[in-house]
Amino acid sequence: MSTDILSQLTAKDIMQGDLLTAYEGWTIHRLAEFFINRQISAAPVIASDHELVGVVSVSDVVRFNTMDDDQRSDALRNLYRDSCGQDINESDLRNWVKVADRNCTVHQIMIPEVITVDVNTPLTKVTDTLVTHHIHRVFVTDDNKITGVITAMDILGAVHSRMEH
Repeated sequence: MSTDILSQLTAKDIMQGDLLTAYEGWTIHRLAEFFINRQISAAPVIASDHELVGVVSVSDVVRFNTMDDDQRSDALRNLYRDSCGQDINESDLRNWVKVADRNCTVHQIMIPEVITVDVNTPLTKVTDTLVTHHIHRVFVTDDNKITGVITAMDILGAVHSRMEH
């Protein structure tokens, strides 16, 4: 297999166009159900105005669910402060911690940095982006609008299919 064949491929050639998104205002519980029901492990996060604001994965949900009560209290305290502009009563906070996954939102656990490539980016540059940033997926944009996703498995599939020919 020649690397010339792979260098001729672009992000558009191998991206998955059916992109599911999560909303930053969803609860973590709703996000977990979304991942399970759709059988996906990550999604770009959009705001209510559909602006791309981050990315969230199953790992972020797991990290949240393994927090101790003090860490959850801090997350909930910050959520309350951000949304209400004041501090929460400590007894209410203790009760709220018990159902934190139904109160904390995607915004609190998402990664606000989204790494993207343009649809015309050569596959060799896409793989370089994944390796350089130590990530498993990159989102594809066209005219600064998110149009797809490429995972490490998509790249392996493209390489594998070219090796068979």
